[in-house]
Amino acid sequence: QQRDHSPAMRASLLTGLACLVSLAVAAKAVDPRDCEVCLAVISELDSRVTPEQRKTVEGIESVMQTYCDVAKGKEKTMCYYMGIGDKELGTAGGVKREISGSLSRGINAKRLCTRMKKQDAQMCELRFDQKFDVKNTDLTKLRVKELRKICEDEGIPTKGELDCVRLCVEHSFVGVS
Repeated sequence: QQRDHSPAMRASLLTGLACLVSLAVAAKAVDPRDCEVCLAVISELDSRVTPEQRKTVEGIESVMQTYCDVAKGKEKTMCYYMGIGDKELGTAGGVKREISGSLSRGINAKRLCTRMKKQDAQMCELRFDQKFDVKNTDLTKLRVKELRKICEDEGIPTKGELDCVRLCVEHSFVGVS
């Protein structure tokens, strides 16, 4: 016994199937900025470790400490989250030994950051600040925080300055329309 399905029924089944497939693909879409600071720091640490240092976790941890002692910005925050602090900041957690052990076994940065995300999500929530193309950006549409960041990157003092747009324009930034 053979069933004949109407064209309208086939079309609705295909549409439903297409919707399910697109939902599955959308769920798998990964933010390209996810774990970007973790990946950058772990990759840099991995590249600095010599084959001799890789034999012991203490050797890897000494490289980690050397890197974190001079780190600035988001990298410094990542060091704090990893548990490699300094006398001023201290540390936030204790995954230093796990990271050094994983690096000694040759686990790559992407896999290691994925593991760390399961233990401490804030490691992957850390992101680098966005860079602005000052020449092609309408400064009047930016927030004060973003304008202050642009001025800081350009070396323009903003302390006590309220009109950041005017300040950026005065320093020959074009792009205000």
